[in-house]
Amino acid sequence: GLPVLGVIPHTRATTLDKLYKENLDTRSHFAEAYRSLRTALQFSTAEGMPRVLMVTSASMGEGKSTSALSLAMQVAQMGKKVLLIDGDLRKASLHGNLELPNDLGLTNYLAGDAKPVDITQATGIPNLFAITSGPLPPNPAELVSSTKMVSLLSLAAEKFDQVIVDGPPVLGLADAPLLGSIVDATVLVVESGS
Repeated sequence: GLPVLGVIPHTRATTLDKLYKENLDTRSHFAEAYRSLRTALQFSTAEGMPRVLMVTSASMGEGKSTSALSLAMQVAQMGKKVLLIDGDLRKASLHGNLELPNDLGLTNYLAGDAKPVDITQATGIPNLFAITSGPLPPNPAELVSSTKMVSLLSLAAEKFDQVIVDGPPVLGLADAPLLGSIVDATVLVVESGS
């Protein structure tokens, strides 16, 4: 009964270089699908695209991280300042997809060891900034449900035009519902025929 925001074709673009080219290619069906998703989200509420948005899926491997990154790239191409946060503190992938260092990230801030400015990185993609996961913690659910996470998202919403959280999958984990309760909206990626 949920509204379908878009349909994304499968891609073999697994590296940043290939994903970047796919998203920049104006004739690419893949990029067009994410542009359509971006447009659908802009019309999803009376205020436009929800400022702080989480992307999740039921289980791993359904394309949530690719979708979060591609959507962030499409919004950044509009000239908007975008922050992409790796909120999957169990199986982080943003640093690998963007080829960024991950020794300092979200977990360092949530544990009180870093400030937001210390963990925010430029990505090499115009207008797109990222916060990687940092070292994976033993207690991800406790960290993402903390008041520090709420503070970070509030601050990010003030400093950036769009905040996208690459969230953990929903099934079997407490993290995604906890994160979902502190963002403005959640996009659920569902693998076709699965």
